[in-house]
Amino acid sequence: MIDKAQTLAQWQRAFITRQRLPEAYPLAIEASLSVPSCLSAMGQLSASTPALLGIYGAQGSGKSTLAAYLAARFEALESKYVVVLSVDDFYLTKAERSVLAHEIHPLLCTRGVPGTHDVGLLNQVVSDLLEFRAPVRVPRFDKLKDDRVASAQFDHITQAPDLVIIEGWCVGVPAQSRSDLAEPCNILEQVSDAKGVWRRYVNQQLAVNYQPVWQRFDQLWGLIAPSFSVVFDWRLEQERRLGEISEVPIMTPTEIANFIQHYQRLTEHALAVVPECAQLCWRLDHDRSLSLIKEINDPC
Repeated sequence: MIDKAQTLAQWQRAFITRQRLPEAYPLAIEASLSVPSCLSAMGQLSASTPALLGIYGAQGSGKSTLAAYLAARFEALESKYVVVLSVDDFYLTKAERSVLAHEIHPLLCTRGVPGTHDVGLLNQVVSDLLEFRAPVRVPRFDKLKDDRVASAQFDHITQAPDLVIIEGWCVGVPAQSRSDLAEPCNILEQVSDAKGVWRRYVNQQLAVNYQPVWQRFDQLWGLIAPSFSVVFDWRLEQERRLGEISEVPIMTPTEIANFIQHYQRLTEHALAVVPECAQLCWRLDHDRSLSLIKEINDPC
């Protein structure tokens, strides 16, 4: 547990330097994790080797940073080996999505929604890590090129992990009901999915192929955005950070506004239902400050 009067540990300073974060970040995270229910949750993860933790959060909510921080924390304080998987790294290749776009619906060319991931590969990697069949090859996805990297650039995990974390914007999210799919939720769906083919396919994929992975979680944690409207600001911030580390052109604000419409339906659904099914849940302010709203001993 850390308070503002304390000095950050060496591992925390290394983390914020690597992630380009302010000192306030580990202070805020530790203050939130220090409550008994959170300490209990982390203790359960530490004791259940190997354990599988899912972290849900809308685009730009800080789920990747939280996952990385937890990995660094478990390593520094408990000598645990943690592997973090991002659902984003399991997107289908551009060529595979083009086939889906031709055979099922043009909107499936755009990465993001359920149905545009290689869930079979994700499930296999999870099994290989938890049962540990070395070496485990973990794919990586280049968002600036909108394609999976060459297999020679995959990560190779050669040590059995104590904890595996899966983070992503649709992690742990259940499918919608049929009635929820009846009406389009934005201009994109009105214009490009008037008959509902795309959204029904996405929902069917989420129900059939993704839930078996989510059901493997020992725990699900959720970062709950105040509303879908803040996702634009957070996604714009992400894009600008990408631009700082690459010479590849980034999306314009207009392109981002159009892009996130692909995510709106399930993001709004998730904001309503994840607090009901996650073991630990935090409400985020616009600046991503955390307020614990559901503890692990609450009924799910």
